[in-house]
Amino acid sequence: MSDSPIPAVSIVPASLWKQLSRREFKHLGTAFKHPEFRYFLAGSFLSNIGSWMQSVAQAWLVLQLSNSPFYLGLDGFANTLPIAIFALLGGVAADRFDRRKLLLWTQWIQLSLALVLAVLTQAHLVTVWEVIVFSFFTGLTQSIAWPAYQAILANIVQREHMSNAIALNSTQFNLARMIGPVFGAIALSSFGTAGCFYANAVSFLAVIYALLQVRQQVNRHPPGFVETSVVESLREGLGYLAAEKSLLWLLITMAVTTLLGIPLVTLLPVFARDILKVGSSGFGVMVSAFGAGAVFAGILIALLGDFRGKGRFVVRSVFLFVGGMLGFALSKNMLISVVCLFLAGFSMVSYASVINTVIQNAVPDHLRGRAMSLFVFSFGGCMPFGNLMAGYFAKVFTAPVALLGQGAALGCFALYIYFFHPEIRAGA
Repeated sequence: MSDSPIPAVSIVPASLWKQLSRREFKHLGTAFKHPEFRYFLAGSFLSNIGSWMQSVAQAWLVLQLSNSPFYLGLDGFANTLPIAIFALLGGVAADRFDRRKLLLWTQWIQLSLALVLAVLTQAHLVTVWEVIVFSFFTGLTQSIAWPAYQAILANIVQREHMSNAIALNSTQFNLARMIGPVFGAIALSSFGTAGCFYANAVSFLAVIYALLQVRQQVNRHPPGFVETSVVESLREGLGYLAAEKSLLWLLITMAVTTLLGIPLVTLLPVFARDILKVGSSGFGVMVSAFGAGAVFAGILIALLGDFRGKGRFVVRSVFLFVGGMLGFALSKNMLISVVCLFLAGFSMVSYASVINTVIQNAVPDHLRGRAMSLFVFSFGGCMPFGNLMAGYFAKVFTAPVALLGQGAALGCFALYIYFFHPEIRAGA
């Protein structure tokens, strides 16, 4: 029997549903009490819409230029490989330098990259290899920005509002994931790929303006920070999380789920064009369905706040993600596929947001940037290898077989966690 009245969100224990009374809805946006957070969230939201517009257009462009799912995986590999290599250094930078200035520089660089790619595409001078190179440099910039982006939340909201801020930030990101592909599909058919790239370049101005409104001093060195070499800084951060076994296994869960689950997103253009035959507009709908589930999860977690039983919540979310992934791989019907993507988006944001919250609340301030770099590494650092595997297996076998194989492997890992690491279920 389900633990909750809503099957789609049965990962939430019945005791938590009792917390979702009418009285608690006023706590949905407690982090909005901080003006700088409001600016930051709005700017990030507009910028993320632009990024998702480019993501849709770029995936379609790569498929048109190469006519091969392997290059879709290779493009994703190039975009996410820098996270695996440089994310930990980004965490060191987030603890050593002014996070606001660091973010401003990275946003200007990403704006420039999007603008140059737009010009090359409009002039019909771009090749698939040039798109892949731009993906690499965009990922390189993001690998430095993401740890600072996660860590700066602690500078603009009070600690007791961190859980709410993380959930709201996840909600805006995934609301953009839901809206951006729709705008991207419309712009793609109306203005072409270059139009989507120009729109992304302009969208970066929103987050740049928001960062300029952060007047509060963002400490270069948080309390407790000791000036050491980069290697020693990395060792300190790794040593802390290695000693905290429950945190370490949460990060491992995040990493394995990303490695084996990322094909669900990477191979969507192939499913849209070749399996379901719904074209670019259908592709946008599919990405939006994934984003809609993610938005629903973000709102739910924001409502739940700092609840007990986070470890159990994470394990249940992973099982739900596996179900959505396998169901999508087997589906030949657009409606069923959309439902499976909704469930997968819901579960992914559920476990990612809760793991983020657990780590943010557990680590001391002077290690926050490095801790967030490990979270970013576990979430994004495994993406390049997952993307490469997805493209390779889809080419050698088929896209559905690739998803089924990696989904089954992820299911085996989830069972291992459930039976052999009960401390995760009992944690937080």
